[in-house]
Amino acid sequence: MRDTLRLLMMSVNLAGYGASDRFLGFFEKDTRYEPGMEESAVDFFIRYFRNDLEYFVIASSVHANSDEVGHYGDAADDERDSDLIKGLVRSGLVRQFSYKKRYGRHPSSQEYAESVESEWGNITLMKVDDFPIESVRSLLVAKMVVYGLYGHCFIVSPDWNLAFYPHDDFGFGVIGLGDDANEQVAHDFLAQADQLPGMHSIIRTPSTN
Repeated sequence: MRDTLRLLMMSVNLAGYGASDRFLGFFEKDTRYEPGMEESAVDFFIRYFRNDLEYFVIASSVHANSDEVGHYGDAADDERDSDLIKGLVRSGLVRQFSYKKRYGRHPSSQEYAESVESEWGNITLMKVDDFPIESVRSLLVAKMVVYGLYGHCFIVSPDWNLAFYPHDDFGFGVIGLGDDANEQVAHDFLAQADQLPGMHSIIRTPSTN
């Protein structure tokens, strides 16, 4: 599994996944947001890979800043966010702590920025099959919508050398890990996602130069 993490870190530009030479594409909403879009995108991902998820690995540094979660300002969203995070913390998929208490510095300081960057880079590998599928679903939904949730979240297929990641435009991106990444699997997934109501896909074939 450590080889999976090494390939992931080598293949991904963590400042922006789409800048990676291994970036294979993504899908996202192409219409005005409607409630439930995030769940629909996640349910599509789980349904599409239902026969393979037991072999997937979660590569995650996802953590919740308790200073922010539940304080977005919209009552319904705050209740949803708090409930999602409570469940994810109980499951062991998400860590929660106060940035203010842990870092105790001004957010504009270099030390604060370095501490946050270190937290983002603290990636743990976990087998998808070690968690109830509803917990994994909640993690993916939360990564798209929860205010105050930070860190990287990849769902990795070591067999196909692919890393899928949820994003806040209510879809998934795909990155190839190494030269033998199964691009056809990624492209077929994105082509199917392009058929979802209110979604569109961008499919990229990496340069062979």
